[in-house]
This record gives sequence, C-alpha cells and structure tokens, in this order.
Amino acid sequence: MIDRRRLLLASAATPLLGLSPALADGTRGFRRFRILRDGSDIGTHELTATRSGDRFEIAIDIDIRVRLLGITAYRYMLENREVWDGGVLTSIDSKTDDDGEDNYARITRAGDQLEVDGSAYSGTAPLESVTTSYYARPFMDRRPWISTQTGKPLDVAVDPVADAPRTFGVSGDLDIVLIYDANSEWVGCRFDAGGEPGVYEMVENEGSIGGLWQSA
Repeated sequence: MIDRRRLLLASAATPLLGLSPALADGTRGFRRFRILRDGSDIGTHELTATRSGDRFEIAIDIDIRVRLLGITAYRYMLENREVWDGGVLTSIDSKTDDDGEDNYARITRAGDQLEVDGSAYSGTAPLESVTTSYYARPFMDRRPWISTQTGKPLDVAVDPVADAPRTFGVSGDLDIVLIYDANSEWVGCRFDAGGEPGVYEMVENEGSIGGLWQSA
C-alpha cells in the first residue's frame, strides 16, 4: 500500500473557468506533467495561469490513481486556486481528497499578514510566504512554505544539487527534488512514491508560468 505521507505531491487545482490552454499569448500559460511511479503512469498534474496587470492567478489540478492488480489501491486528488498581487499571496482556496481523507487550505490577505484556515493549521503567516506549488524558481529563496493541502507552514531547507544545474533538493517537512530550466520555469521533480522512485515528466508546455508570476 502507498504511504500517503511520502507520496509528496503537495499542490494543485482545477483549470480556470473559461481559460483555454491553447491561448498562451504572453498573459497565459499552461503546463501538464505526467506522474510516474517506478516507470508506471499513475496520474497528471496540470497548471493553468493568467496575468492581468499585477494580478496573477493560477489553477492547479492533481489526479493520481495507483492500481495494483487492476484495483485502485490509492487515490489522490487536489484542486487549488491561488491569487497573487505584485508577488504577494492574496488568496488560496484548495481542497484535497487523500485516499478518502479530506484536507483543505483557505488563505486570505489581511493587511500586513495572511490569515490561514486549514485542516492542519489556523492562524497567521507573513506576506513573504510562498506555497508548495513550486512553479516559480524564486520560491526556493522565500520562507515559509505553506502547504496547499493543509495550510500548515512548513519547515524546509533548500539546497542546490551538486553537478545538476538549476536543481534543488528540499528537506525537512518535505523531501523532494525540484528542477527548473534556464528561464526559471519548473520542468520536473523527483520524489519517493511509497518506496518507489517517483518522477514528473512534462508532456505539454505552452507559454510561461514562472515568468508570469515574476512579472505580476
């Protein structure tokens, strides 16, 4: 059976209503990853982003189904919508079905802090907080990270991986390797999927996401 705590797929949401991924016109971006566990396809992770002025919106959707002998042994679905303004988080509305266990994270900006209502944490967080959505390379330099699954602020350390340009190992409350390209766009990751190697393989990429976030 898959260890849900080690699957480490901590972010996502449904596509923005009315937004076609094909319209990557400089203010919109789309990315789809295929998720592999020991080489077997177990699901998808999609990100759809828009920017209007200083306002950046992103919708993320993760859908994982691990099958053993034709039977679904583990199911994970996460839907998350984030809004940022000038590089500062404005709101999150996220819900997760982790193999029948419901989690959520709802965040709003309140003056000089963030108000967090989550299934594992309720309280405040600083404006420099980022999310466990990974899509922007500058997230590696900011703290804290807030779980989009539970709302909990996470204690993480991020270190460059030797001999692997633009690759970062995350340790602490998360254990994952994140990979970016020369334009600081998120292009993949590696993680422990219940004792088996887990990999993100990018299968569709239109426009920019990290670039839109940085320019908003």
